[in-house]
Amino acid sequence: MELYRPIDSHEPDGDCRSGLDGHATAALDRLTRWAAKALRASEAIVTLVNGDRRVLASTTGPATPSHDPRMAQLADRVLSMGQAHAVGDLRPERGLSENDIDGGAFLGAPLVDRDDKVVGSFCVADTRPRRWTIQDIELVGELAASAMTEVELHHARSDAEREQRWSDNCQAVLELIAQRAPLQSTLDALLRAAEAHAPGMVGSILMLARRRGAPAILRHAAAPSLPRSFTSACVGVVIAEGQGICGTAAFRGEPVVVEDIAGDPLTAPWGQFAADHGLRAGWSTPIYSSTGALLGTFAMYFRSRRVPDARERHVVDRSTHLARLAIEQADDARKLRRSASRAQSLAREQTALQRVATSVASESDPGVLFALVAEQVGRLLKAAAGYVVRFENDDCYRSMGIWARGLTSAPPIDELVKQLPDGMCAQLRHGRTVRRLSVAPNIDPLHFSHRIAAPILVDGRAWGMVAAARQSGEFPRDDEKRIVRFAQLAAVAVANAHAHERLATQARTDPLTGLANRRFFDERLAQETDLANRHMRALSVMLVDVDHFKAINDRFGHATGDRVLVNLADSLRAVMRSGDLLARHGGDEMAMILPDCGAEEAAHVVERMLAAIAQDTSLARRHGVSVSAGVAAHSPGQSADDLLRCADQALYRAKDEGRNQVVSYEPDMSERAGLRLGA
Repeated sequence: MELYRPIDSHEPDGDCRSGLDGHATAALDRLTRWAAKALRASEAIVTLVNGDRRVLASTTGPATPSHDPRMAQLADRVLSMGQAHAVGDLRPERGLSENDIDGGAFLGAPLVDRDDKVVGSFCVADTRPRRWTIQDIELVGELAASAMTEVELHHARSDAEREQRWSDNCQAVLELIAQRAPLQSTLDALLRAAEAHAPGMVGSILMLARRRGAPAILRHAAAPSLPRSFTSACVGVVIAEGQGICGTAAFRGEPVVVEDIAGDPLTAPWGQFAADHGLRAGWSTPIYSSTGALLGTFAMYFRSRRVPDARERHVVDRSTHLARLAIEQADDARKLRRSASRAQSLAREQTALQRVATSVASESDPGVLFALVAEQVGRLLKAAAGYVVRFENDDCYRSMGIWARGLTSAPPIDELVKQLPDGMCAQLRHGRTVRRLSVAPNIDPLHFSHRIAAPILVDGRAWGMVAAARQSGEFPRDDEKRIVRFAQLAAVAVANAHAHERLATQARTDPLTGLANRRFFDERLAQETDLANRHMRALSVMLVDVDHFKAINDRFGHATGDRVLVNLADSLRAVMRSGDLLARHGGDEMAMILPDCGAEEAAHVVERMLAAIAQDTSLARRHGVSVSAGVAAHSPGQSADDLLRCADQALYRAKDEGRNQVVSYEPDMSERAGLRLGA
């Protein structure tokens, strides 16, 4: 299925857009605008890959660099390398001399999905040569990760919308069946719905025809998208091995997949005939009645050599089911009533899935979503209770969402429960896709004799499971597919939550040192100051500054300066107390919040940190690093800004008095500073 239009589309400039929805397009446009502004670049571009073509998803700035063949080659290099690529001067790349003004610079990072597959690139370009910094490269990498998240969210929304359309089309077919519409019209509508949900597929339904005194054959029933010359050849397909995909599937009683119609022995006699109609591959599935009798076959054809993917197999499974309902309705009124009951069950399932899919697409709170999944599964499967649980460790699980019918007892939410060695959790942890389990009465502590569950798979691992339970009556086999679909939607919700959590962590973390950034530090300091004022709690703040840091950069280079900051952060972090917050406050300055810590204790903490820095050979001996520190203790009624200002004054006193020391703030520091300024 093609999601994007090609980048070399002949649309007017500024109109070349991918097939992303409005949410994703707006988000990518914001990212490219921000990238161009933050990096002072003339252009920022997001490209995606559609098969063997590169397409434009978003661009900011003039269109010239994006149409530059060299820029396209550099973007393709990012895709092929699978890592960031920077070019400070494009003139050597183009073979230009130093006197030529047609230079430029390029910086790009790949878009990598959850399967570590490169699916696009995030690039910035400038019309003049420039030197890219490590921070520039890291920033583009972070923006690429954000763009990838938006693309994945787009796919989740697209999947939910496609499932909604599929649900609506299935509902329309069910309505035709319930209205006893002509079988031809019902089957045509069914095939059009399947073809719309699986683009590139052309469907056909053959029905069993019994002839007195002769073997049964298959005859044409419906194929609205196939030419009449093709369907006219299906007047009597013999049910036997080697009689095409439909005759063979009906004979074997199982699906038959042919990747190459012209080269497969099953279809070789019809290879040229199929090729004349543009058909290259095909798959046929037998249609059985509710009693196991053969009714016909459902076939899907493709115009290229291939085998169906998971979504297309799902379409065939559902379409075969609907075709069976339609054929049985036409054969017998009793079967119609039975099919109507199944149709209502299917409608309830689609409605329940729609509610959950809508909640996933709207990024609802995970707790609310898990409760909704538990309720919809329990009600749909007519169970006494529904659950969503998370696997915590090798022998325990935690309830994340619970629904119970009536007075049915259920374990509390978020309770850690030890699993049974032969229970559902133990079995689903080790690769079982779905499991039905029945136990003797009174064995289960909650008196549930029958259970059914499907694993929630996130990044290929069993994150947890969706389960339903009842006291009496086994769960039918059809319920396995239903509960799997809910587990798949729950997996999308968990993956979305993980993606948002990663973004939140990036928003409050300094990319170089891994410490908290200035914004998060200020927010935390305001909270701690408010708590100290309201509850009369002790609170101290420390500011640490590297002595002569500019000289280190000038002598050893900025890369060494960055390593010094990283090593300094590691040394401070190694001796900090639990509950303290260490942050990069700006440049070479770091700050620490020490809750429940008075001035004297804070000074001792800082002394330990200075000792740790002095013992760190990578800091003190190799580069001659020393630090100065200022400490200030909170006074009643003092604001966060005032407390930070006091620590800053103590830090400057430490530098004025010779550096490489810690100074605690004293009230007269401000007065003495004012006197010096007055003099």
